[in-house]
Amino acid sequence: MKPYTWTKQPAETRKLEFDATKSLASGDTISSVSANMFSGDTDVSATMISGSLTISGSKVYVTITGGTDGSTYWLRIRITTAAGELIEDDLKIFVKQTGK
Repeated sequence: MKPYTWTKQPAETRKLEFDATKSLASGDTISSVSANMFSGDTDVSATMISGSLTISGSKVYVTITGGTDGSTYWLRIRITTAAGELIEDDLKIFVKQTGK
């Protein structure tokens, strides 16, 4: 998993995929996942993470919605493996309205 910056429009609702294949030890699997979304020090998970997080094999899916035009947010994904390892990934999300 690599940190990236993603730009979305305020009205968009998008399902994002995090592929942990290269982060998992051989034979290990994903046991659970959690996600939090931050605007500075404020947790905005309740308004920007939509629905349940899902796990499919070595991939994790989270749906992101909303946000304020011109604002930057951080999405933190924490994956716990069956072997007890913790994998953490952060995604910088910039919200920008384009067009009219």
